[in-house]
Amino acid sequence: MTYRHQLRLQVASLASAFVFAALMISAAVPVVPVA
Repeated sequence: MTYRHQLRLQVASLASAFVFAALMISAAVPVVPVA
């Protein structure tokens, strides 16, 4: 596995973890409309 491919995998896993955290936060906190 090349360094570039490993870096891409790391970025992808980090992005998916960030999306998962955002989904959990939005599910836990009632959505308030931002004016």
